[in-house]
Amino acid sequence: MLVAGATVIWVPIGVKIGFSPRLTRIAQPVVQVLASFPANFLFPLAVWFFLKTGLSINVGGILLMALGAQWYILFNTIAGAMSIPSDLREAMDDLGVRGWQRWKRLILPGIFPSYVTGGITASGGAWNASIVSEVVVFGGTTLTATGLGAYIAKATASGDFPHLIAGVAVMSLYVVGLNRLLWRRLYRLADSRYAL
Repeated sequence: MLVAGATVIWVPIGVKIGFSPRLTRIAQPVVQVLASFPANFLFPLAVWFFLKTGLSINVGGILLMALGAQWYILFNTIAGAMSIPSDLREAMDDLGVRGWQRWKRLILPGIFPSYVTGGITASGGAWNASIVSEVVVFGGTTLTATGLGAYIAKATASGDFPHLIAGVAVMSLYVVGLNRLLWRRLYRLADSRYAL
């Protein structure tokens, strides 16, 4: 769900940046730095915000996971948009293809391979962030969400190795299953049908 939300927000922005050489020169280095910056450094500031606004950590945890995941979608979308040959974009302009038809016929197929790479990386980043974003401490206050990340963090803190192994096993099975059922199929589709 997090990856889908990040997709809706960042794919159009990434395409806009990738299609503009001037914007690319300015934005791409910034996005690279943001993607490499450990999001958990921002967690104390975010937790302070949650405490001040009364936002639940169950909702806030999603925002914290997004901090660690969204940049991969944006960065890879920019790269995918930049890889679309300018002659194809010019041909679409000459044919008057605009709006949804342009997205359907040129942009989405052109960025799809890069997007899949970004989606896989974002998904992995979100799972990693879930462990540290579902149990956060700020000052003397501990906020705990309900989720697998909190379960793993609690088992780790208490030294409860059977529960820790069970939590990591469930997460691993979920990630492997998601990779096999979704991401691997999307990679094959990108390679066989949408490679430029």
